[in-house]
Amino acid sequence: MNTEHLRALAAAVDEGTFDAAAATLRISGSAFSQRIRSLERDVGQVLLTRTVPVGTTSAGDRMLRLARQVAVLEDEARRSLGQGTGGRAVLSVAVNADSLATWFVEVLRQAATWDDAVLQLHLEDQEHTHELLRQGTVIAAVTEDPSPVSGCVSMELGAMTYVPVAAASLLDRYRDADGTVDFGAVPVQDFGSRDGLQRARLDAWRAARPGRDADPPRHQVPTVGGFNAAVAAGLGWGMLPVGQLPPGVLEGTHPDLVVIPDLDRARVPLHWQRWSAGTPTLDRLTTAVQQAARAMA
Repeated sequence: MNTEHLRALAAAVDEGTFDAAAATLRISGSAFSQRIRSLERDVGQVLLTRTVPVGTTSAGDRMLRLARQVAVLEDEARRSLGQGTGGRAVLSVAVNADSLATWFVEVLRQAATWDDAVLQLHLEDQEHTHELLRQGTVIAAVTEDPSPVSGCVSMELGAMTYVPVAAASLLDRYRDADGTVDFGAVPVQDFGSRDGLQRARLDAWRAARPGRDADPPRHQVPTVGGFNAAVAAGLGWGMLPVGQLPPGVLEGTHPDLVVIPDLDRARVPLHWQRWSAGTPTLDRLTTAVQQAARAMA
C-alpha cells in the first residue's frame, strides 16, 4: 500500500477539500485525485464522501487510522536516521475540558520543554473522546471508556470527583413550603449536548422519589470558565470538579455557592488510550500523562 496515497487520505480529511489537501501536499488537484482513486481501487471500497467538508465512510475510518499511524511511524523512523526534514512530530490528543483545565496542565508544562513534538488537542466530553481515537482523528485520548479501541492499549489514570453546586439564591427560589428544594424545576446547566453528568444525578434524584417529575429548564454553557461563572451567577446548578471549586464551597463557608446535599457526588474514572504501535514521542507523552494524573482529584 502506497504511503503517499495514505497521506493524501489524511490530508483530505484534515483540510476538508481535495483542492486544499492538494495545496498542502504541493501537488496538482488531478494528481491528488488520482492518489485517492488509486487507494480506493487498492482496497476495493469507497473511502471518502465527496462532500464539503470531505467525510469518511466506515471503511475510510479504518484506513484513516492506518494512514495516521503510518505517517507517524515513517516520520519518526526518518528522524531517527537523520533523514527527516527537522520538523516536529505531531501528537494529536483528545481530552475533556475539565481535565485540560486541571491536572492535564502539568502535561502542557512538560510538553513546553520538548523540541521535537507539537501537541494538537481536540476537546470532547470524556464519554466520547474514544470516538475520535476510533475514527483516526487522534493518536491518544483521555477517555471514560476502559475498553481499548482496536489497535490501542488502555491504561487506568484515576478518577475525577464532581460535586453538585449551585448559588444559594437559586435554590431558595425553588424551595417547597417545608424547605425542601424541588429539583424537578430548578434550572440545570450542561456543558454540551452530550454532557450526561447533570442528567445522571437528576435521574437518581427522581428514582428515589417516585411520582416526582424532573424536566427542568436546561442551559448550555460550553466553556469551563463560562460554566463555572454561570453557576456562580445562579443560571443553574451544575457538577463542578473538586479541582475547580472556589475556596470555602466544600467547607460550607463560601458566601454564595453551596454544595447540594440532595444530589450525590460523581466519580468519573478516566483512562488513557493510545496506539499500541509506540514511538519515542508518544511514549514520552504517555509518561507525562500518567505522572500528571497522580494529582487528579
